[in-house]
Amino acid sequence: MKIISREPSNTLLRTEVWTVQPERISRPLLLTVTSPMRRPEGPIAGTLMLDGNSSAGLLHHATTYLEMGGELPPSVAVSVGYPLDAPVPFLVARNEDLTPLPWPEWDRLYGKVLGGLACPPSGRADAFLAVLTEELKPALEGEFGIDPRTWTLVGHSLGGLFATHALLSSPAAFRRYLAVGSSFWWRRPSMFERAESFGRATEPVEVDFYVAAGEFETADSFRQQWAQYMHQPEWQEYVACLGGFPNILEDTRRLAELVGRRPGCRVLAAELAGDTHSSEVMQAVSRGLRWLNRPAG
Repeated sequence: MKIISREPSNTLLRTEVWTVQPERISRPLLLTVTSPMRRPEGPIAGTLMLDGNSSAGLLHHATTYLEMGGELPPSVAVSVGYPLDAPVPFLVARNEDLTPLPWPEWDRLYGKVLGGLACPPSGRADAFLAVLTEELKPALEGEFGIDPRTWTLVGHSLGGLFATHALLSSPAAFRRYLAVGSSFWWRRPSMFERAESFGRATEPVEVDFYVAAGEFETADSFRQQWAQYMHQPEWQEYVACLGGFPNILEDTRRLAELVGRRPGCRVLAAELAGDTHSSEVMQAVSRGLRWLNRPAG
């Protein structure tokens, strides 16, 4: 991985903004990297959150105040996003990097509901996971002294899908996983088949998985929230492609039950009262990071 630029943030305390070019994907990434408030005597923890274009400030705020209150160990907080001047807008670049299987029909329709954006091909999550585990993490561990056994991966929506894909594919890649409002409807029933296989395995794993969804992420709730768009033919096609309005809350419960069968995998499925897909991430990051860093029992 090549570091193209590295500059102090003019907005967030203890923070640098890195532009990097990974070896395994063609587009550059933008990292927002926050150091802990205090340097512990031993190694420090690492927290990595996806969708950095929208999550950088949230992650900085959450980790700073949780560390201040003693609810989170000193950690380096890293959000991963895309430069705003990149040829492919971050709104659709994420579709390529965060999805585990290609879905050309969804790519076409999602671009239409976004107003005609051209979406790159989906389904390249494995390459992006390799960037995180084999390029970004080692570079950050070497720079800040992060203990490789302490990493937490955080994702929302397609990011939650990706975090769960990472857990199912390579559970030892991170120690803790936080997924909220996850797009488990992606190429249904793929994620549930994989979760069932993961849960049937008898080899113990040492991971914690906080998976959450909002109270208003049911099919009826999405029907009401999207009613303002459903007169548009492209939205009608999009919902049909999904197989109907998603029930992320029920999907979250089901997937958590399957994953929780695996020996050594500590799982909490949380319903976030009063929250929608748009509002839930703030509550989930605070609650999830606290739960993930509490001792089991």
